[in-house]
Amino acid sequence: MKNFSSFTEAYRSLLLDVYEHPEFSSAPRGYKIREKLGVSFSITNPRDRLPFLAARDFSVSYLIAESLWYLSGDDSTEWISNYSSFWKSISDDDKTANSAYGARIFKPHPRVAAGLDPAWTQWKYVVNELIADPDSRRAVIHIRSPQDSILAKKDVPCTLSLQFFLRNDLVHMVVSMRSSDLILGLAYDVPAFTLFQELLAFELSSKLNKPIGLGTYTHVSNSLHIYERHFKMVEEILSSPTNISVEMPPLPNKEVPISDMMDFEKICRNVPSSLEIDRLLSNNVVENYWKDWLLILASHRASKFSAEHQKKILNQVSFEGYKFFNK
Repeated sequence: MKNFSSFTEAYRSLLLDVYEHPEFSSAPRGYKIREKLGVSFSITNPRDRLPFLAARDFSVSYLIAESLWYLSGDDSTEWISNYSSFWKSISDDDKTANSAYGARIFKPHPRVAAGLDPAWTQWKYVVNELIADPDSRRAVIHIRSPQDSILAKKDVPCTLSLQFFLRNDLVHMVVSMRSSDLILGLAYDVPAFTLFQELLAFELSSKLNKPIGLGTYTHVSNSLHIYERHFKMVEEILSSPTNISVEMPPLPNKEVPISDMMDFEKICRNVPSSLEIDRLLSNNVVENYWKDWLLILASHRASKFSAEHQKKILNQVSFEGYKFFNK
């Protein structure tokens, strides 16, 4: 297993390895890929979670929207499709996303909690398990379930499980994936999963009444692959110099204002003008860490009216790392 200090370092190395030294060239469902099996890697600083590679054309607005969507526990394709039409194209019922991870983690879900207490969630279980037994090896969140093998047709979750360990007052995370698309999947999964890791450390700090930090993030991909349609992008990434690597600021020592941000997004996506976006931002009540998220969501809406206004909003973002993706 390879160890990296940042996701940028890990991501570029994995692209190079799979693209130039694949174990297999196969074509699941008729789409050609280069592939390696059973690939694992660790990141020692999970807060350095963004892929700072200009040629990747990474969408920070989609990352923020997807992360908020996960944290809210929503599984509606209507909401997330505002940021990527991909989700509607793979919905089995044209309404919901089967692999909306947040709906399986932060809310009761029939695929993973059928017949249990309606208030039970996998997130609560993990928190309570590590409080009751800090040395536990049972703090596992299941994403894919046996029912998915029968009931899911288009949208079968790529993630198998998320497992957490509390060791020496640090939260370590191990993610198991049945399948990882290096371009469309891994680039967004690692930032989201390491955010979950940091959220768990925050909650445990509060409940155990002592500082709990971040340990390593370990990712295991049973199939790590690149689709042929992305080969040119990968070549551009690998031929470009490695860019910056910036650690995100720590989460603020307060509960995540999910409902406030969701309310903001709901209003923002329907405003009729750039002026209304500015008014909406001036009335926001969340602090700087989360205000960055609101600014990025607002910039996405502003892009429908004016590229100049979009840039003006993004210039207000406090974390310099976000600005890298909007040059």
